[in-house]
Amino acid sequence: MLSSSNVIKNEIKEKIKEVEKENNVKISTTQKIVLSTNGPLSSILTALFGEVHLFTLKQRFEKADQEIAEKVGVNEGDEVHHREIIVHKHGQPLMHALSYLPKSRCSEGVIEDLVGERLVLGRIIRKHRIETFREITDISIEKATPMLKELFQTNEDMLTREYIMIHDGEIFVWTKESYPLSYFTDEV
Repeated sequence: MLSSSNVIKNEIKEKIKEVEKENNVKISTTQKIVLSTNGPLSSILTALFGEVHLFTLKQRFEKADQEIAEKVGVNEGDEVHHREIIVHKHGQPLMHALSYLPKSRCSEGVIEDLVGERLVLGRIIRKHRIETFREITDISIEKATPMLKELFQTNEDMLTREYIMIHDGEIFVWTKESYPLSYFTDEV
């Protein structure tokens, strides 16, 4: 029998408790899993809903403004790939994701896949065998933007998580994922 053990500190669990308290909401077990996974969210969505699809809303290379430059650790004016996608099941959006990737940290093959193929970033990274470490940087509940209200056909608040993927000690990808607060409850 185990007589003593060390406590494993869980900062994500504490952040979720903080978000629940600040917003007077109860986050479901499934939502907690979706928020705290440091693996690809598309795998969880596939496990929950079967085959899901990616729809690219917007993607382009652009000059990083100050805010984006800080998020990905580049200089203002450096080129970044801006990508917005919806993961959906039969046209019903499940999640919106916004990502920025510094162009200088992408190989030509990654750039080709970003602009040519309809793959989630996790699959592009796996395809090119890029070793990354994912770190969740924020979990929050936010008011829906007009675009998210239209996409999800709701006025409800959005549950969001932000994370970075680090490769060779530098930020390779910054991502923000959002979905309505009523999604991924335990009654999935």
